[in-house]
Amino acid sequence: MAPHEQCGERGLREGQGSRVQGPPAPPPARAWAETERLRPGDEQRPLLPAPGKLQAGLTLGVAGIARKNRKCPQIHLGKAKPKVKTKFQKRKDRLIEILRPPYFILSMIVLIVCIHLAGAGGLGAALEWSPRAWRRQPWRLLTYGLLHASPAHLALNALVALVVGWRLEREQRWWRLGALWAGGVAGGALGAGALQPTVHMVGASAGVYALLTAHLPNVCLRFGHIPLWWFRPLSVVVLSASEGLCSLWSRDLEGVSWSGGAGDRDRVAWSAHALGALVGVPLGFLVFTGENSGKPALVACRVVSAALLLGGAAAAAAYYSLYQTDYRK
Repeated sequence: MAPHEQCGERGLREGQGSRVQGPPAPPPARAWAETERLRPGDEQRPLLPAPGKLQAGLTLGVAGIARKNRKCPQIHLGKAKPKVKTKFQKRKDRLIEILRPPYFILSMIVLIVCIHLAGAGGLGAALEWSPRAWRRQPWRLLTYGLLHASPAHLALNALVALVVGWRLEREQRWWRLGALWAGGVAGGALGAGALQPTVHMVGASAGVYALLTAHLPNVCLRFGHIPLWWFRPLSVVVLSASEGLCSLWSRDLEGVSWSGGAGDRDRVAWSAHALGALVGVPLGFLVFTGENSGKPALVACRVVSAALLLGGAAAAAAYYSLYQTDYRK
């Protein structure tokens, strides 16, 4: 007991004046077990060891400070733990991704086969490319690519399109491939009309060549993020060289008209092949996208590609307006 309290009590007992009250004494310290929870206001209290444990002396516990040796499970609300895939599931997903079919390419092949089996008849003459009639019938810019002169012609174009377009459509979206196909077909038609103005043309070779050369901008835009990047330019060179040799040896793959005479049947529309391949590179830079799209060199390539395409379109428009004014077939 404090000295002033002792004096006050002795004074009361002896009747010598009133007691002097001092500050209230703090509540006595109470021992609490390790498993007991703190109550508001219990800042520091002696800690008794848990039952069954021996501990020398007393330990002061501080409220609000977690003990490091106590392992508390952490609960993450609203966040589910990601499920770890097994090796078999990873292989299965990879196989599904590899075998995912190119829907645009397959759709075009099915459409072309159906048109060929149905037989175009008189409709074929209205769909083929005619250098002097397309300005009154502009659909000929694209519809000639749906017609083929023979089953071998169709099979060759379908096989090459499937080979060069399968990986390309998986790495780019189908609508980008569709725009590239249409641009190659239209560019091949305009080039054939300017360089071979007497050839009535059918076949999708210009679109196939555009798909082939579009692998070059695809490699540039996604360099380091696609497998077998070195194989793409090599395949472009090999297929282009082989097609050039075939065009020199065989003269009835293209240029076969639904309504043309024998003079058209002995010509190959090499201009459509060449223009389709040339259009595929700049159009690929404009249409495709990739991880390297923001690099300055590729931005410059896109600007140059846009200028080349605009210049080619202006040249074609000037040629067909000034030099080819005869609308007769």
